[in-house]
Amino acid sequence: MTQETISSAGKRLDVRDTLHAAPLGAFHFRLAILLALILWYDGYDLYNASYIVSAVTPAWHLSPSQIGLLLSCGLAGFAIGSAVSGLFGDRLGRRKVILPGVWLSSAMSLAIALFAHDLSSFVVLRFIMGLALGLLMPMAVTYLNEIAPKRGNNVFTIGFFSLGWIGGATSSGFIAAWLMPRFGWQSLYFTGALAMLLAVALHFVLPESVAFLSSRHRLDAVRAQLARFWPARAEEFRTADLVAPAPTVKAGSLAALFAARYRRKTLCFWAMGALSLFSSYGLSGWLPTILLRRGENLSISFAYGSLLVFASAFGSLLSGFVADRIGNRRLAMSIAWLLGASAIALLALVTSGSIFWIIVVAGMFVIGTQTVLNNLVAVSYPTEIRSTAVGVFFGIARFGAMCGPAISGLLQQATGGPGAMFFVLAAALVTAAALVFLVERPEGMAQSAAFGH
Repeated sequence: MTQETISSAGKRLDVRDTLHAAPLGAFHFRLAILLALILWYDGYDLYNASYIVSAVTPAWHLSPSQIGLLLSCGLAGFAIGSAVSGLFGDRLGRRKVILPGVWLSSAMSLAIALFAHDLSSFVVLRFIMGLALGLLMPMAVTYLNEIAPKRGNNVFTIGFFSLGWIGGATSSGFIAAWLMPRFGWQSLYFTGALAMLLAVALHFVLPESVAFLSSRHRLDAVRAQLARFWPARAEEFRTADLVAPAPTVKAGSLAALFAARYRRKTLCFWAMGALSLFSSYGLSGWLPTILLRRGENLSISFAYGSLLVFASAFGSLLSGFVADRIGNRRLAMSIAWLLGASAIALLALVTSGSIFWIIVVAGMFVIGTQTVLNNLVAVSYPTEIRSTAVGVFFGIARFGAMCGPAISGLLQQATGGPGAMFFVLAAALVTAAALVFLVERPEGMAQSAAFGH
């Protein structure tokens, strides 16, 4: 790739290759933990609506289709927020999108706790909250991907994503089981409002990503960041002649996603993301309510809902490990989605007895495989359009997520039970498992296509 000098003194160093080779150190982990905390609140806030259904349904006189609206409204906002976050992130920087997102999402969580007294008010506030949450996940995933060393990239990115987002989503069920019987459903949103404390801390400790700084030729900031990633070479970085890949596309260009080089993968990524999250959110959004109707108590139903998300952490790591081991990420993802579809189908057939292991397998391969897809999208585009590509991908995928609970509610209302819903959710995963083979095999992609990968 053509190189472009961004300074003019001393030994020449490629910014991308230097960040590639940097050994994992304290600064890597500090940034990864900050991003994991952002993702923790993002996961917690996205999933907590599933647990208030049992409390608000009788009070607000909700039908199954209205419950679907309650579960989907935040996802609709998330979809729009995700789609625009990347455009802003590639133009303004990762940090300038993350900070407003944390502030607004925590403020809306507080507003829901104080002012949501019926379905209409909840839907409006939850939609705005979703817009803010949508700014966070694409930026955090992009940022994690950009700081991950070349060695162990999948383990690093998937590990901290799981620690953060999956940890928050899992915690929401346990927090709900403890708080709601004591303090009411509003306590879940007061808890989410504590993210304001994180927002204050981020103002002082979250820097801009090196990839973005390099693309904007902000030389002093690049040197300072590289020195923190690799302290042993700090003196060398002060005098080095830094070079970075010259831009191949216009920063933040939405049209570039449809250039001949990217068009097919872009459309396939969108379809796979929408189908995967249609299934994930349809299942996770309705599972606690379905189990309550089948006779489980509140604590057990909420625990199963958390187990579903908790298991996804192991599924994402296992899928990523297998993909690296066999050298074929497409095959690994396809097998995982087919296993997830089988588990969902079993939930339709098994209506009594223990379903513990069925839920574990469903969580591992319905929700868990999405994490591997997220990482694949992030490494498939160059720095200049990476957060745009990731953001629009998340936005399109979240429209699938929004449709999951809503269509699941309509199916149950039309058929009188969850059986048809489970089979539709399974069919979505089977379709995604087939589509993955239309994407260029990632192991064969040019390594220069993405900063750091």
